[in-house]
This record gives sequence, C-alpha cells and structure tokens, in this order.
Amino acid sequence: MKNKSSRKSRRENLDDFTESPDDLTISPYLSSKELFERLGSSKGDDASREIFDAFGDADSDLWNKGSDDFRKRRQESLSTLKSRRRRAGRGEREEKAEEPPKRERSKRNKNVGSEPGDRGDSVGLRVIGGKFRGTKLLYAGDRRVRPMKERVREATFNLLGDAVKGKRAIDLFAGTGALAFEAISRGAEAATLFEIHFPTARTIRDNIAILEEKERGTAQKIELVTTDVFFWGRKFAAEDPSAPVVRSPIESSSSANLPTDLPWVVFCSPPYDFYVDREREMLELLRVLRERAPDGSIFVVEADDRFDFDRLGVEIPPKKRRSYPPAEVGIFYKR
Repeated sequence: MKNKSSRKSRRENLDDFTESPDDLTISPYLSSKELFERLGSSKGDDASREIFDAFGDADSDLWNKGSDDFRKRRQESLSTLKSRRRRAGRGEREEKAEEPPKRERSKRNKNVGSEPGDRGDSVGLRVIGGKFRGTKLLYAGDRRVRPMKERVREATFNLLGDAVKGKRAIDLFAGTGALAFEAISRGAEAATLFEIHFPTARTIRDNIAILEEKERGTAQKIELVTTDVFFWGRKFAAEDPSAPVVRSPIESSSSANLPTDLPWVVFCSPPYDFYVDREREMLELLRVLRERAPDGSIFVVEADDRFDFDRLGVEIPPKKRRSYPPAEVGIFYKR
C-alpha cells in the first residue's frame, strides 16, 4: 500500500496554488486564518476577509469543523435509522404476539408425558453394556414409570463392576425392567422383577421376548411378579424362610418367595415420592430383604435429596454414595 503524504508535506506543496479565494481545494489542510494570510491579505482589502470569515471563525480549523458537521449529520442519520428499526421491531413482535407459534415436540420424545403413548413405541431406551449391549428396549414414554436415566444406570453399574456376575438380580420397582436386563446382560444368573402396573408389565414381557430372540434361554432366567411390592414384602416377611418356594397365582412363571441359592443384587429405584409419602413402608421392605438376603448380597438404592440415607441403618462406603442430580445413589453390602 502506498503511504499517504503527511499533512505537513501537503501544506508545503500549496505554494504553487493560485492566489484566489475561490480556489478552496486547499481548505482541508489550512485554517481560515492561514488561508486569509496566504490568499487574502495580499489584496489588502476587507472583501477577501469576509469570504474566509463566511466559512468560519478565523482561528478555527475548517477541516475539523467540517468533520464535526459530518459526524453530527451521521449521528442524526443513525439515530433516525435505529428509531425506524425499533418501531419496525415492535410491530413484528406485536404481530407474533397475536399468533403465538405452535409448540411441537421432537419425534424422539413425542410420547414422553403424563399419559402413556402407543404400546411398543420406543423412545431410545437401550441396554448399555454386556452381551446385550445396544439392544433397544420398549418404553412407551409414560412418566409414571420413570426409568433410571442412562447416564445414572451406566455410572451405577460401573460402581458395581463385576459384582453382578453370578448373582440373582431383584428389581423391586421394575418399570421397563432396564436395571434387571442390564444385570442379566452383564453376567447375572437370574432376575426377579416386581411391577404392579399391568400395561407396564406387558412391556416388560415384550422386552423379555426381545432378549430371548438375541439369545435363546434368556427368558427362563427372568421371573416377573405382577403385584404390589409392599404387599408382597409383608407376605414375604410373614413366611417361614425355610419353607419351599411357592409359585405366585398371578404369574405362573414367578415366585412368591425368593430363592437364596445365589446372592442377590437388589435394585430399589421407585418413584421419588415414595420416600416421602411411604417412607415407613420403604424402610420396612428394605429391612426385611436385608435380613433375608444371602451373605454377599448387594443393595442399590436410588432416591433424591429428600431422603436421608442414614435412615437405612447401614454403612454406605463414601465411594459408593454418588450424586447425579436429581438422583442420589447409595450402594451397600451384606457381608
């Protein structure tokens, strides 16, 4: 880029300009006082002085004055333009307010709500690890079911590690059955699921069929008890632990008792309100299971911050107590 000559050098090149007050091309480089001394004073009259005074005060800089005027006009123009834009924006907002846009749910979550969607319509629930990794599970999107979030489920099983292998998984509030199926996928020998809601129980059966198609014999490892788990817990507490296992009249393939030939991994992930509205029943259910569980059993309890884990009456190792807001997960063992 060619460097521009300095103001001083430009002023030095004005000596050859015609000494006419009408030639004002040099005015950007000189003040009116300098113009008068250079062009007007040689004539010795007052007429030329009036010409230069018409452009401003003799001590002012015409270039700067011109710049000030330009900036002023530019600012006024911009203010007018901004005002027009603001008025136009208000008009557009008023038009939008008259016709609010329709809210559309994404296709992925179209059935997530307080009411169940179409049976068998998956919203992305899947098995995370193990031999069934990536298998999609059916879930109609009923918020009352509230399956454990995938990131929480993955973190929970990372904490459990290989401890689920060779154990019987017991899902007290099964919902979709994702926790029990995850345990089966990662090496659990068998699983027992409790679910009181019959439409949800049908979904569990459909999910069992999906796993059966993946690997023959999987359905034989899974028992489904369609009953109120609190009612079942009271019956379980009253039964003789040494009595033989009695088949449930509700599900021909499920048991009213729990075999103790294998250690258990018990998942307790109910609606969070149960820890407030039915806290006494929750604590009693977990106490009975803890007493009847074989040695080496593991308990996984998911709640929210309203529940005090100290009320369980067990010691939870610091590394086995994690927070995944709004979920709080505690893992403890029966030695």
